[in-house]
Amino acid sequence: MRTFQRHDRKPCCCWRFLLLFLLIHANIYLSIGQKYQLNIVSGAAEKGAVCLDGSSPGYYFSPGFGSGLNKWIVYIEGGAWCNSDGDCANRANSFLGSTKIFGPPSSAAPTTGILSDNPGVNPDFYNWNVAWVRYCDGASFLGDRDEPVVSQGQTIYYRGARVWDAIMEDLKGKGMAVAEEALLAGCSAGGLTTIHRCSSFRDVLPPQTLVKCFADAGFFLDIPDLRGGQNSANYYHGVAVTHNVMGNLDSVCTSSRAPDAQWECIFAHNVLPYVRAPIYILQSTLDSWQLQTLVGPKWMDPTGEWNSCVNNMMTCNSTLLSAIRGYQRKMVEDIGSGSAEERGEFVISCLAHCMSADNNRWSGHGGKFTIRGKTMQQSFGDWFYGRSLEDVLLVDEPSSVNPTC
Repeated sequence: MRTFQRHDRKPCCCWRFLLLFLLIHANIYLSIGQKYQLNIVSGAAEKGAVCLDGSSPGYYFSPGFGSGLNKWIVYIEGGAWCNSDGDCANRANSFLGSTKIFGPPSSAAPTTGILSDNPGVNPDFYNWNVAWVRYCDGASFLGDRDEPVVSQGQTIYYRGARVWDAIMEDLKGKGMAVAEEALLAGCSAGGLTTIHRCSSFRDVLPPQTLVKCFADAGFFLDIPDLRGGQNSANYYHGVAVTHNVMGNLDSVCTSSRAPDAQWECIFAHNVLPYVRAPIYILQSTLDSWQLQTLVGPKWMDPTGEWNSCVNNMMTCNSTLLSAIRGYQRKMVEDIGSGSAEERGEFVISCLAHCMSADNNRWSGHGGKFTIRGKTMQQSFGDWFYGRSLEDVLLVDEPSSVNPTC
C-alpha cells in the first residue's frame, strides 16, 4: 500500500511551471476577433454545474461551413490541475478556474493546427464547427462534491463532472445532436479529459454519427521522480481526493482495484483499455512538462543540471540520461498498442508538450516532426477517415531523439 505526502510549497511551484508553459506556447493562442464567440451555458448554475469560483461554465464556438456544416470538433483546453484546497483557491481566481476572467470582446482560443480554418494546414477539419471548451474545474471534468469548500477566503466548487454534462447538453442543443461526424479532442489536461470522456461522448451522440477521439499529450506517467520518490503519484492522488473523482472514473477499472487504489484509474494507461470508442494518441516520449514538473521539478533541481539535461541531452551525465531513457521506455510501454481501426498512435521522440494546435508541428512544415516521412495531420486524417491504415500506428524507438524535431 502506498502512502502519500502533501507539500504546501508544491502548488506554487506547479503554478510557476504552468505560467511558463502558457508563455512558451503563447504562439498558438491568437487573437480571434469574430471567429469565435464565447458562450456561457445558460441554466448551468441552477444544476450545480459551476467552475471552481462558482461562475457558469462556457466554451468558445466557431460555426462550420460548407461540407463541415454538420461536423463537430469539441476541443478541451489544457492547463494542469489543482490538487489541494489551497491550490484550487488560487486557481479559482484565474482563467483556469473562472469564466469571469475572460469574456467578449477579449476572448482568445487557438485558431491553428487541427483548429485552423486554412485547408492548406488542416485539410480534413478546416470547415468544421469548433467548440473550444474552457477548462475551469481543475480536475479534467471528473470531480464532484456536493458541498463547496472555503479556503483562503475563497469558496471553491468541485463540480467538473456536472460542468461536463451541462456543456454536452448545450452543444447538442446548438446542433451537435444531429452531427454527421464528431471528434472529441484536447491537449495536456484536456488530453486526459479526452481519454476519460471518450466513451460518454460516444454515448451522447446518435449511433449513426461517426465519433472518434484524439488525445494530445494526455499520458501522464506514474513513475518515480529524480529522487526515487512519488512526486507524480502524490500529485494525482491529491487531485483525485480533493475533487472526489472516484465516482466518475471508469467503473470497470475501479472495480478491479481495492478501494484505496481506485484513484489510480485517473492515469491514462489504466483507463485506456476500457475506452469504448476509437481513439488516437498523439504523445511525445520526451514530454517537456512532465520531465520538468513531475520527474524533476525545480525544487528537486537546485543546480539546474536536470533542466539543462532535458533541454540538451548532450549535457546529460550517465545517471540523468538513464532517467530520461527510462521515462521514454515507460511512456511507450504504458501507451501500448491496439488494432489500427480502434487505436491510432503518433508517439514521437521530440521535446514537446501539446502539438496538435501548432501549425508547424501539425502540418510538419519543412519536414519537421515526422515519423517515417508522415506528418501528424496526414496520419490522423488517414486514420479518422480510414483512407489508409498503413501509417496510423507510428511509434519512435523509445531510446532515441527523432532527427526531424
